[in-house]
Amino acid sequence: MTKTILPVSFFFGANNKGGYCSLYNELYNPFENGNHIILKGGPGTGKSTLMKKIAEKKEKEGYYIERGYCSADPNSLDVVAAPELNFSVLDGTAPHTVDPTVPGVTEHIIDLSVAWDKSYLKSHQTEIFELTQSNSKTHKKVASFLSVAAQIETQSVLLCNNFIDKQKAERFAKRICSKNIPQKKNCKKGIAHKRFLSAVTPDGIVTQYDTLVALSEKIININDEFSLIAPAVMDYISDYAVDAGYDIYKCFCPLFPHFKTEHVIIPQLKLAFFTQNSYHKSIDGEKNTVNASRFYDKDTFKLNKEKLLFQKKAKKELIDEAVRNLNLALKIHDKLEEYYIKATDFSIIEEISKKIENMIEKG
Repeated sequence: MTKTILPVSFFFGANNKGGYCSLYNELYNPFENGNHIILKGGPGTGKSTLMKKIAEKKEKEGYYIERGYCSADPNSLDVVAAPELNFSVLDGTAPHTVDPTVPGVTEHIIDLSVAWDKSYLKSHQTEIFELTQSNSKTHKKVASFLSVAAQIETQSVLLCNNFIDKQKAERFAKRICSKNIPQKKNCKKGIAHKRFLSAVTPDGIVTQYDTLVALSEKIININDEFSLIAPAVMDYISDYAVDAGYDIYKCFCPLFPHFKTEHVIIPQLKLAFFTQNSYHKSIDGEKNTVNASRFYDKDTFKLNKEKLLFQKKAKKELIDEAVRNLNLALKIHDKLEEYYIKATDFSIIEEISKKIENMIEKG
């Protein structure tokens, strides 16, 4: 991917109807030469701090760095990756548990539990049990709210299939691609790197707008409040760009992480295609914005508008309730973290951090 001095951040995991979806398998190929550090250990053992230090150090050295933030705590890191070095550090603990495919070759497990005073943890086992179970129950509530929200959106899309001019939308997608994405000559296909640009978090729906600023100079917005046109258009754009020889970021909706594309970023062209709605606003207003309503049959839309607005309101209330529960889960996690912080010898963590940095230097 293209070098940049600005921060590039995504989410590699998202809270959704299934509980949690991880894109860790998109991070690297274990059968290609490289080094990937999988950190194991409980909350509060310094995983995120360790990754932040590594990210800052490698950026100062001029390397392109991707940060992957935690959807359960958007101030905490789950991933740091340096694609040019084929190097990454990732939090391999639940819910994004990772086990190496070729351990000791390109993947290396670092066990941070060696820094724990386990007798201290054992002496507080009752409190730790209660907090762990409470956290799990709260996350199950989050999944149930998001599941119903996803069902409502699916109903809205099915309802709207009756008044969408799909052929007109496809013609638009073809025009916008031919105008903005030049075909490379004698090139192989590009790669679509799957990411989440936004996630449902304790702070609400968080979108990594800094990444758009870092990787694109032109943003083409599709204003699509009901997600009727944009997913299909984004799929067309991503396929077109990859066939034209470009590596892209294909960013999925956290509620539908396997098939609903919301945004496409083409770093080599400094170009992004962005789905604009009440959950993620455009960062450049109405500039370069196409309204999805141009592809509607207006009369049929009016007949269904009241029901669509009701479904939109219900979906928002469910997501808001999921956010409230994520906030509660984070508070529980913070209490749990206190026990592990007190049990951790951070001088040992510091030594482990230095070993990891040496691994990066040696390659």
